[in-house]
Amino acid sequence: MKTQSTKYNNLLIIVGVLFIIWGILGLMDAKNYTYAGYNTDDNWTVIKIEEGSPAEAAGLQKGDVLKSTGGIAVTDTKALNKRQRAKIGETREYLIDRSGEEITLQVTYAEMVDKDSTNNIIGFLIGVLFIVLGIFANHKHKSTLSNAFAVFAICFGFLFTNGPYISSDILSRVVGILSTAVFLFSFTALAIYMLRYPPESAFLNSKNSKLLYIPMLILLAIIVVLEILQLDRSGTLNMVMRLLFGAFIIGYFLIAIITLLKKYLKASATDRSSNGLNMMLLGTIIGIVPILVYFTVGTLSQGTELPGNDYAFYTFAAIPICFTIALNQLSKKT
Repeated sequence: MKTQSTKYNNLLIIVGVLFIIWGILGLMDAKNYTYAGYNTDDNWTVIKIEEGSPAEAAGLQKGDVLKSTGGIAVTDTKALNKRQRAKIGETREYLIDRSGEEITLQVTYAEMVDKDSTNNIIGFLIGVLFIVLGIFANHKHKSTLSNAFAVFAICFGFLFTNGPYISSDILSRVVGILSTAVFLFSFTALAIYMLRYPPESAFLNSKNSKLLYIPMLILLAIIVVLEILQLDRSGTLNMVMRLLFGAFIIGYFLIAIITLLKKYLKASATDRSSNGLNMMLLGTIIGIVPILVYFTVGTLSQGTELPGNDYAFYTFAAIPICFTIALNQLSKKT
Protein backbone atom coordinates (compact mmCIF):
# COMPACT_ATOMS: atom_id res chain seq x y z
CA MET A 1 0.00 0.00 0.00
CA LYS A 2 1.20 3.51 -0.78
CA THR A 3 2.31 5.51 2.25
CA GLN A 4 0.61 8.83 2.83
CA SER A 5 1.19 12.10 4.57
CA THR A 6 -0.05 12.06 8.14
CA LYS A 7 -1.05 15.75 8.20
CA TYR A 8 -4.77 14.90 8.02
CA ASN A 9 -4.67 12.05 10.57
CA ASN A 10 -5.22 14.29 13.58
CA LEU A 11 -8.11 16.01 11.80
CA LEU A 12 -9.77 12.65 11.15
CA ILE A 13 -9.37 11.70 14.81
CA ILE A 14 -10.88 15.01 15.93
CA VAL A 15 -13.82 14.63 13.55
CA GLY A 16 -14.37 11.04 14.69
CA VAL A 17 -14.35 12.01 18.36
CA LEU A 18 -16.76 14.89 17.70
CA PHE A 19 -19.13 12.52 15.91
CA ILE A 20 -19.05 10.13 18.87
CA ILE A 21 -19.71 12.98 21.31
CA TRP A 22 -22.61 14.08 19.11
CA GLY A 23 -24.02 10.56 19.32
CA ILE A 24 -23.59 10.45 23.10
CA LEU A 25 -25.50 13.72 23.44
CA GLY A 26 -28.22 12.18 21.31
CA LEU A 27 -28.39 9.12 23.56
CA MET A 28 -28.67 11.36 26.61
CA ASP A 29 -31.59 13.13 24.95
CA ALA A 30 -33.29 9.84 23.98
CA LYS A 31 -35.34 9.87 27.17
CA ASN A 32 -37.28 12.76 25.65
CA TYR A 33 -38.07 10.99 22.36
CA THR A 34 -41.78 10.57 21.71
CA TYR A 35 -43.71 7.80 20.02
CA ALA A 36 -46.96 7.99 18.06
CA GLY A 37 -46.82 4.68 16.16
CA TYR A 38 -47.89 5.44 12.61
CA ASN A 39 -46.31 5.98 9.18
CA THR A 40 -47.54 7.94 6.17
CA ASP A 41 -46.66 7.99 2.49
CA ASP A 42 -45.65 10.99 0.36
CA ASN A 43 -49.22 12.29 0.39
CA TRP A 44 -49.64 11.96 4.18
CA THR A 45 -51.87 8.91 3.79
CA VAL A 46 -51.53 6.59 6.77
CA ILE A 47 -49.96 3.32 5.57
CA LYS A 48 -49.07 1.72 8.91
CA ILE A 49 -50.37 1.81 12.48
CA GLU A 50 -48.56 -0.15 15.17
CA GLU A 51 -50.62 -2.24 17.52
CA GLY A 52 -51.09 -0.67 20.95
CA SER A 53 -49.69 2.67 19.80
CA PRO A 54 -51.03 6.15 20.67
CA ALA A 55 -52.20 6.48 17.06
CA GLU A 56 -54.29 3.32 17.35
CA ALA A 57 -55.68 4.45 20.71
CA ALA A 58 -56.69 7.78 19.17
CA GLY A 59 -58.62 6.01 16.40
CA LEU A 60 -56.28 6.68 13.49
CA GLN A 61 -56.81 4.19 10.65
CA LYS A 62 -54.90 3.07 7.58
CA GLY A 63 -56.05 5.11 4.62
CA ASP A 64 -56.67 8.26 6.66
CA VAL A 65 -55.10 11.37 5.13
CA LEU A 66 -53.48 13.79 7.56
CA LYS A 67 -54.47 17.43 7.00
CA SER A 68 -52.99 19.06 10.09
CA THR A 69 -51.35 18.20 13.42
CA GLY A 70 -51.53 20.48 16.43
CA GLY A 71 -53.28 23.10 14.34
CA ILE A 72 -50.54 23.30 11.69
CA ALA A 73 -51.14 22.08 8.14
CA VAL A 74 -48.87 19.20 7.14
CA THR A 75 -47.84 21.25 4.09
CA ASP A 76 -46.75 24.32 6.09
CA THR A 77 -42.98 23.86 6.19
CA LYS A 78 -42.17 27.16 7.92
CA ALA A 79 -44.62 26.63 10.77
CA LEU A 80 -43.61 23.01 11.25
CA ASN A 81 -39.92 23.98 11.43
CA LYS A 82 -40.63 26.59 14.10
CA ARG A 83 -42.82 24.33 16.21
CA GLN A 84 -41.13 22.70 19.19
CA ARG A 85 -41.06 18.92 19.29
CA ALA A 86 -43.84 17.10 21.09
CA LYS A 87 -43.33 16.16 24.74
CA ILE A 88 -44.14 12.82 26.33
CA GLY A 89 -47.73 12.95 27.50
CA GLU A 90 -48.59 15.91 25.27
CA THR A 91 -51.82 15.68 23.28
CA ARG A 92 -52.16 17.19 19.83
CA GLU A 93 -55.21 17.51 17.66
CA TYR A 94 -55.04 15.67 14.34
CA LEU A 95 -57.33 16.73 11.51
CA ILE A 96 -57.75 13.90 9.02
CA ASP A 97 -59.68 13.16 5.87
CA ARG A 98 -61.40 9.79 6.01
CA SER A 99 -63.17 8.92 2.77
CA GLY A 100 -64.03 12.57 2.14
CA GLU A 101 -65.12 13.31 5.71
CA GLU A 102 -62.99 15.48 7.99
CA ILE A 103 -62.49 14.02 11.44
CA THR A 104 -60.64 15.37 14.48
CA LEU A 105 -58.62 12.99 16.65
CA GLN A 106 -56.60 13.53 19.82
CA VAL A 107 -53.18 11.83 19.78
CA THR A 108 -51.27 11.66 23.07
CA TYR A 109 -47.57 11.04 22.58
CA ALA A 110 -45.92 8.29 24.58
CA GLU A 111 -42.29 7.60 25.42
CA MET A 112 -40.17 5.69 22.95
CA VAL A 113 -40.96 1.97 22.96
CA ASP A 114 -38.34 -0.58 24.05
CA LYS A 115 -37.74 -1.82 20.50
CA ASP A 116 -36.89 1.66 19.23
CA SER A 117 -34.82 2.42 22.31
CA THR A 118 -32.77 -0.75 21.82
CA ASN A 119 -32.29 -0.04 18.12
CA ASN A 120 -31.18 3.48 18.95
CA ILE A 121 -28.47 2.18 21.28
CA ILE A 122 -27.34 -0.54 18.87
CA GLY A 123 -27.24 1.97 16.05
CA PHE A 124 -24.97 4.21 18.12
CA LEU A 125 -22.66 1.27 18.91
CA ILE A 126 -22.42 0.38 15.21
CA GLY A 127 -21.56 4.00 14.49
CA VAL A 128 -18.81 3.93 17.12
CA LEU A 129 -17.52 0.67 15.61
CA PHE A 130 -17.19 2.33 12.20
CA ILE A 131 -15.42 5.38 13.60
CA VAL A 132 -13.05 3.55 15.96
CA LEU A 133 -11.99 0.94 13.40
CA GLY A 134 -11.56 3.62 10.74
CA ILE A 135 -9.23 5.61 13.00
CA PHE A 136 -7.44 2.46 14.17
CA ALA A 137 -6.81 1.16 10.65
CA ASN A 138 -5.50 4.50 9.45
CA HIS A 139 -3.20 4.87 12.45
CA LYS A 140 -1.86 1.36 11.99
CA HIS A 141 -1.28 1.32 8.23
CA LYS A 142 -0.69 5.01 7.44
CA SER A 143 -1.41 4.51 3.75
CA THR A 144 -3.45 6.27 1.10
CA LEU A 145 -5.84 3.33 1.16
CA SER A 146 -6.24 3.31 4.95
CA ASN A 147 -6.84 7.06 4.81
CA ALA A 148 -9.65 6.52 2.29
CA PHE A 149 -11.07 3.82 4.55
CA ALA A 150 -10.96 6.13 7.57
CA VAL A 151 -12.78 8.90 5.71
CA PHE A 152 -15.50 6.52 4.56
CA ALA A 153 -15.79 4.76 7.95
CA ILE A 154 -15.94 7.96 10.02
CA CYS A 155 -18.57 9.52 7.75
CA PHE A 156 -20.58 6.29 7.68
CA GLY A 157 -20.36 6.06 11.45
CA PHE A 158 -21.99 9.47 11.69
CA LEU A 159 -25.09 8.06 9.96
CA PHE A 160 -25.77 5.95 13.06
CA THR A 161 -25.46 8.76 15.59
CA ASN A 162 -28.64 10.65 16.39
CA GLY A 163 -27.68 14.02 17.80
CA PRO A 164 -29.58 15.94 20.48
CA TYR A 165 -32.68 17.99 19.81
CA ILE A 166 -32.02 21.58 18.72
CA SER A 167 -34.81 23.98 19.54
CA SER A 168 -33.53 26.86 17.41
CA ASP A 169 -35.14 26.78 13.97
CA ILE A 170 -32.18 28.36 12.16
CA LEU A 171 -29.52 26.31 13.96
CA SER A 172 -31.54 23.15 13.42
CA ARG A 173 -31.68 23.77 9.68
CA VAL A 174 -27.95 24.54 9.51
CA VAL A 175 -27.16 21.30 11.35
CA GLY A 176 -29.57 19.50 9.03
CA ILE A 177 -27.70 20.75 5.97
CA LEU A 178 -24.32 19.76 7.44
CA SER A 179 -25.68 16.33 8.40
CA THR A 180 -27.02 15.85 4.88
CA ALA A 181 -23.60 16.78 3.47
CA VAL A 182 -21.91 14.11 5.60
CA PHE A 183 -24.66 11.62 4.70
CA LEU A 184 -24.21 12.13 0.97
CA PHE A 185 -20.42 12.20 1.15
CA SER A 186 -20.33 8.91 3.08
CA PHE A 187 -21.81 6.99 0.14
CA THR A 188 -19.50 8.74 -2.29
CA ALA A 189 -16.54 7.88 -0.04
CA LEU A 190 -17.61 4.22 0.03
CA ALA A 191 -17.60 4.08 -3.78
CA ILE A 192 -14.20 5.80 -3.90
CA TYR A 193 -12.77 3.34 -1.39
CA MET A 194 -13.97 0.36 -3.43
CA LEU A 195 -12.43 1.88 -6.57
CA ARG A 196 -9.17 2.56 -4.74
CA TYR A 197 -8.90 -0.91 -3.20
CA PRO A 198 -6.22 -2.98 -5.02
CA PRO A 199 -6.08 -3.37 -7.88
CA GLU A 200 -6.91 0.34 -8.04
CA SER A 201 -9.40 1.21 -10.77
CA ALA A 202 -8.03 3.31 -13.63
CA PHE A 203 -11.20 5.40 -13.42
CA LEU A 204 -9.83 7.22 -10.35
CA ASN A 205 -6.94 8.60 -12.39
CA SER A 206 -9.11 9.81 -15.24
CA LYS A 207 -10.76 13.19 -15.71
CA ASN A 208 -14.14 11.49 -15.38
CA SER A 209 -13.43 10.57 -11.74
CA LYS A 210 -14.83 13.96 -10.69
CA LEU A 211 -18.22 12.79 -11.91
CA LEU A 212 -18.48 10.73 -8.72
CA TYR A 213 -19.10 13.94 -6.78
CA ILE A 214 -21.70 15.46 -9.11
CA PRO A 215 -24.81 13.63 -7.77
CA MET A 216 -23.80 14.47 -4.20
CA LEU A 217 -23.34 18.15 -5.01
CA ILE A 218 -26.62 18.37 -6.92
CA LEU A 219 -28.61 16.79 -4.09
CA LEU A 220 -26.91 18.96 -1.49
CA ALA A 221 -27.64 22.09 -3.54
CA ILE A 222 -31.32 21.10 -3.72
CA ILE A 223 -31.46 20.59 0.05
CA VAL A 224 -29.81 23.96 0.70
CA VAL A 225 -32.32 25.73 -1.56
CA LEU A 226 -35.26 23.97 0.08
CA GLU A 227 -33.99 24.82 3.57
CA ILE A 228 -33.50 28.47 2.66
CA LEU A 229 -36.80 28.94 0.84
CA GLN A 230 -38.81 26.65 3.12
CA LEU A 231 -41.30 25.97 0.35
CA ASP A 232 -44.64 24.47 1.31
CA ARG A 233 -44.57 20.71 1.13
CA SER A 234 -46.50 18.71 -1.42
CA GLY A 235 -46.97 15.07 -2.24
CA THR A 236 -45.09 15.59 -5.49
CA LEU A 237 -42.13 17.25 -3.78
CA ASN A 238 -42.00 14.51 -1.16
CA MET A 239 -42.03 11.84 -3.84
CA VAL A 240 -39.34 13.54 -5.94
CA MET A 241 -36.99 13.94 -2.98
CA ARG A 242 -37.60 10.37 -1.81
CA LEU A 243 -36.82 8.99 -5.27
CA LEU A 244 -33.77 11.22 -5.73
CA PHE A 245 -32.26 10.12 -2.43
CA GLY A 246 -33.29 6.54 -3.11
CA ALA A 247 -31.62 6.56 -6.52
CA PHE A 248 -28.49 8.10 -5.02
CA ILE A 249 -28.15 5.53 -2.24
CA ILE A 250 -29.02 2.55 -4.45
CA GLY A 251 -26.71 3.81 -7.19
CA TYR A 252 -23.67 4.21 -4.96
CA PHE A 253 -24.27 0.92 -3.22
CA LEU A 254 -24.37 -0.74 -6.65
CA ILE A 255 -21.17 1.02 -7.73
CA ALA A 256 -19.45 -0.32 -4.61
CA ILE A 257 -20.78 -3.86 -5.07
CA ILE A 258 -20.12 -4.10 -8.81
CA THR A 259 -16.62 -2.63 -8.44
CA LEU A 260 -15.70 -5.20 -5.81
CA LEU A 261 -17.21 -8.10 -7.75
CA LYS A 262 -15.19 -7.19 -10.84
CA LYS A 263 -11.97 -7.14 -8.84
CA TYR A 264 -12.85 -10.37 -7.07
CA LEU A 265 -13.70 -12.27 -10.26
CA LYS A 266 -10.52 -11.14 -12.01
CA ALA A 267 -8.25 -12.14 -9.11
CA SER A 268 -6.78 -15.59 -8.62
CA ALA A 269 -7.68 -17.65 -5.56
CA THR A 270 -4.30 -16.77 -4.01
CA ASP A 271 -4.71 -13.05 -4.65
CA ARG A 272 -8.24 -13.08 -3.25
CA SER A 273 -6.87 -14.32 0.03
CA SER A 274 -3.66 -12.30 0.24
CA ASN A 275 -5.27 -9.07 -1.01
CA GLY A 276 -8.11 -9.35 1.48
CA LEU A 277 -10.70 -9.63 -1.27
CA ASN A 278 -12.39 -12.59 0.43
CA MET A 279 -13.03 -10.51 3.53
CA MET A 280 -14.09 -7.52 1.44
CA LEU A 281 -16.63 -9.69 -0.35
CA LEU A 282 -17.86 -11.19 2.93
CA GLY A 283 -18.34 -7.74 4.44
CA THR A 284 -20.18 -6.58 1.34
CA ILE A 285 -22.49 -9.60 1.19
CA ILE A 286 -23.37 -9.44 4.89
CA GLY A 287 -23.28 -5.70 5.40
CA ILE A 288 -24.42 -4.05 2.17
CA VAL A 289 -26.50 -6.49 0.10
CA PRO A 290 -29.31 -7.03 2.67
CA ILE A 291 -29.68 -3.28 3.26
CA LEU A 292 -29.71 -2.66 -0.48
CA VAL A 293 -32.56 -5.15 -0.89
CA TYR A 294 -34.60 -3.71 1.99
CA PHE A 295 -33.99 -0.13 0.92
CA THR A 296 -34.80 -0.78 -2.74
CA VAL A 297 -38.10 -2.46 -1.86
CA GLY A 298 -39.01 0.39 0.50
CA THR A 299 -38.13 3.02 -2.09
CA LEU A 300 -40.02 1.45 -4.96
CA SER A 301 -43.02 0.35 -2.90
CA GLN A 302 -43.86 2.61 0.04
CA GLY A 303 -45.45 0.71 2.88
CA THR A 304 -44.03 -2.66 1.86
CA GLU A 305 -42.03 -4.16 4.70
CA LEU A 306 -39.91 -7.27 4.51
CA PRO A 307 -39.51 -9.56 7.55
CA GLY A 308 -37.00 -8.14 10.02
CA ASN A 309 -37.22 -4.66 8.50
CA ASP A 310 -36.60 -2.92 11.86
CA TYR A 311 -33.43 -4.90 12.49
CA ALA A 312 -31.90 -5.14 9.01
CA PHE A 313 -29.38 -2.37 9.74
CA TYR A 314 -27.63 -4.65 12.25
CA THR A 315 -25.82 -6.26 9.32
CA PHE A 316 -23.92 -3.00 8.75
CA ALA A 317 -21.62 -4.00 11.62
CA ALA A 318 -19.96 -6.53 9.31
CA ILE A 319 -18.59 -3.77 7.07
CA PRO A 320 -16.02 -2.13 9.36
CA ILE A 321 -15.01 -5.48 10.86
CA CYS A 322 -14.46 -7.32 7.57
CA PHE A 323 -12.94 -4.31 5.81
CA THR A 324 -10.46 -3.77 8.64
CA ILE A 325 -9.41 -7.43 8.52
CA ALA A 326 -9.02 -7.11 4.74
CA LEU A 327 -6.70 -4.12 5.17
CA ASN A 328 -4.59 -6.10 7.65
CA GLN A 329 -4.30 -9.00 5.19
CA LEU A 330 -3.32 -6.64 2.38
CA SER A 331 -0.77 -4.91 4.60
CA LYS A 332 0.95 -8.23 5.42
CA LYS A 333 1.36 -8.92 1.72
CA THR A 334 2.90 -5.55 0.94
